[in-house]
Amino acid sequence: MQKFTLLVNGEDLDTGVYGYFPYADKFISDFKNTFRVMTDIKLGKIKEESKEAKEYVFAKYCLGDSEINKSALASAYQAFQKFRKFSLAARKKFLLDCYDLLLKKKDEFINLMIIEGHPRKLAEWEFEGMRMGTCPETINFYCQQAQEEIGRYKNEVLYWSRKPDGVVCMTTPANASASDSYNGLLVLITGNTIVVRPSLGAPISTIFLWKEVVAEAAKKNSLPPGVINIVVGNPKKMMDEWLNSTLVNDIVFFGDSNRGLEIGAKIFQAGKKPILELSGNDILAVWKDADTDKASESLLDCFLGSTQICMVPKIALIHNNIYQIFLNSLLQKIKNIKAGLPSDPNTILAPVGKIKDYLDYLDDAIKKGAKIIYGGERLNYLNIPDEEGMYIRPTLLEVDDVVKAANMRCVKEEIFFPLLPLIIVKGTDEEICEKMIQFINRHDFGIRTSIWISSAKYTRIFAKYLLNSGMLRINSRHIQFSPLLSTHGGTKKSGGPFGEMNYFWQKTSHLQGISRTTTI
Repeated sequence: MQKFTLLVNGEDLDTGVYGYFPYADKFISDFKNTFRVMTDIKLGKIKEESKEAKEYVFAKYCLGDSEINKSALASAYQAFQKFRKFSLAARKKFLLDCYDLLLKKKDEFINLMIIEGHPRKLAEWEFEGMRMGTCPETINFYCQQAQEEIGRYKNEVLYWSRKPDGVVCMTTPANASASDSYNGLLVLITGNTIVVRPSLGAPISTIFLWKEVVAEAAKKNSLPPGVINIVVGNPKKMMDEWLNSTLVNDIVFFGDSNRGLEIGAKIFQAGKKPILELSGNDILAVWKDADTDKASESLLDCFLGSTQICMVPKIALIHNNIYQIFLNSLLQKIKNIKAGLPSDPNTILAPVGKIKDYLDYLDDAIKKGAKIIYGGERLNYLNIPDEEGMYIRPTLLEVDDVVKAANMRCVKEEIFFPLLPLIIVKGTDEEICEKMIQFINRHDFGIRTSIWISSAKYTRIFAKYLLNSGMLRINSRHIQFSPLLSTHGGTKKSGGPFGEMNYFWQKTSHLQGISRTTTI
């Protein structure tokens, strides 16, 4: 059984108090025995070295307490006094070394995510986001933006400079703990230091990432001990300690919108800067002249990980003139999506954690006029219908009116299960365009919006008037990543009152203007 320790002040820390993580394949295919073995290990009835323990449990991980959390904060604070004095060039080299190590550790890292329960295709997509978000082109651009000469006036040279806020604390979500946490690497560009709390639900790959990639690059570049700290612990207690600590400057929170907005207000009231990454209920729009094959392929990303990801498309707005052609293309492809174990390279779906919510939202949509056109049944990991199954067959709903759709819970609220409303938008082209724009701009969430379209005229209109999202993608995969553009960030309930595309290096620093007079 592998052991994953914490990292505080540059030292591996074995607390002697452990949590246990099973093989996801075993948890899904043999839940009763997996649960029994894990319980017996905790109670001391089975030894960690036993054959049965090794068969069902992959690893144990250390748990920290209040003293360890406070020690990590003090370590980060002390390291900040030194690290902020490192040159931008030195910090950039460190980040580029992280990139090289990330690529080197790719296979091992993805395997850990699969063990945690991420289907391989999902894990590979997450890795691509991490790679693109920290590739040399992106890092070079960020470093240019962090310190830049912006102009000259008479005998003055004028600069923008991003100054570090100080100690940044980050809490990660269970559904994407490792990949989301890697955004924390970017806060180091300006000289901040960081304390990362991996999710208790899936801490293994996150600990591996920060210790085997980031900490190794830190050692190679002789960064001060304490620049990077990893503490797994009680989320509420750790958050309260961060809020009350005079050493903490910024807090990055990933999670549900309702909880996140509440936490954000507390962070602000504590005199600290909140950076919020919250719920998503993304919209994909299809114009009448769209490439239906590519558009339907992009919409199928809705079901990656059974829709339990914030930035997949979860609502489709479809021009009436192309709806039937688009639907036929979608139906041909959706039938190939099957349930399976995470280790199966063809698996797209994951066990659904909110099956009751799925049933409630489905019932609400049907009562309000939606029609099921595909799916709607529970499955087991063998892709066989099973009333007790952990999976749900991808479900398509047809909704023939945008006003009707706007009142459905699956549209108004974030969904975390494979339920996709296809909303037919009717009228003249001008009316349909206006309805789509209004629908998207009035939507309560705004991580990403994507549109598939050929018309140059309407492309310009959508690009100009679609306001409500951190990212707008035109004629590209909804969940695609691009260099220079952040992988994260959103508006309204997706990011709070300061929500936008989140450049984490920018959000955790402050802009200083500098004027240097060349002669007196």
